[in-house]
Amino acid sequence: MNRSSQEALGAGRPIDWAQVRRVLLVRLRSIGDTVLMTPCLQALNEWQPGIEIGVVTEPLAAPVLQGHQLVDHLFVTGKSVASRLGLVARLRRRRFDLAFNLHGGTTGMMLTAVSGARHTVGYRGQRGSWLLNSRAPAPTVIFGRESIHSVEQQLALLKWAGVSLPDSPRLSIAADADAADRVRARLVRAGIPASTLASVRFAIVAPGAAFDSKRWASRGFAAVIDHLESRWQLESLVIAGPGQERIATEVAKTSRAHPRLLLRIGLAELTALVGIFGCVFVGNDSGPMHIAAALGCPIVAVFGSSNPDVWHPWTDTAYRVLGGERSVPDSGVRGAIDRVDVEQVIAALDDVLQSAATKTTSLESL
Repeated sequence: MNRSSQEALGAGRPIDWAQVRRVLLVRLRSIGDTVLMTPCLQALNEWQPGIEIGVVTEPLAAPVLQGHQLVDHLFVTGKSVASRLGLVARLRRRRFDLAFNLHGGTTGMMLTAVSGARHTVGYRGQRGSWLLNSRAPAPTVIFGRESIHSVEQQLALLKWAGVSLPDSPRLSIAADADAADRVRARLVRAGIPASTLASVRFAIVAPGAAFDSKRWASRGFAAVIDHLESRWQLESLVIAGPGQERIATEVAKTSRAHPRLLLRIGLAELTALVGIFGCVFVGNDSGPMHIAAALGCPIVAVFGSSNPDVWHPWTDTAYRVLGGERSVPDSGVRGAIDRVDVEQVIAALDDVLQSAATKTTSLESL
């Protein structure tokens, strides 16, 4: 993008990429948000392969990026004043040329502004954007269309700053060999013979979610697990992160198929579990759903208060989304997710599993 076109679309200094050596991405908040920013890493690496990339994240989502091959510097910040001041000092020592606020909140805006970067970039309509010296218009203006996925919302900021975007932006997360070993050990302790681990695959069922309005009923997940066993002879693993143990246990107890439980599973272990042992993921709109998308696992997801146009799985693998705020706009906080019935989810699962089986058969025949 040349200087005149950039100034027509938004306020800010023109960016000379020939002078850019270090780029900072500020992406706070949740696991899913962090997974969905990873196409920005791909875009920067393909646009300028020699650039150093730093990312600011929070402790909950940090394992998504720890060891990532495209992240040169990972900065993890807590919420205390001391932690934030320490972070600012570390950022300034790196002397970043360019910092993007991919978060949009006031904390992300402030951290971007005081990072010490010569160019600080964010969307001009967001609170506190006056703190930055380069302010872009809305992503709908940049892409010239109304429907914008969260991945595209973040990529649009790079596009406005002059980055040539990849034809096929992809999610990517770091793999952890030690986590894979820990997952194998947990499966053996759960009663799965070690001799079968090289070939066994499971349905990964994740009934937890950050909010009640995004959490489908336990009895629904239990019925789905029973169907997976009877129709597909597929065993399910019910997973739960810290604080989600109750709902996962309730699902397992309600199911007649007696699925195995993996409680208090960390992000690194979840990534290894889905990447190595998952043949389909069933869950709510959540961070684990986006991890499954990044790993190419087929997905059936039940949405509640979120807009599927913005938050659907970003993947080329078979997936289905049911519910969502746009499906029942006047149904109240829980209306959209409560109106998703078991038969719909089962039909979606059958479609996704059949599609995955057909694709596998086609690849094997090549």
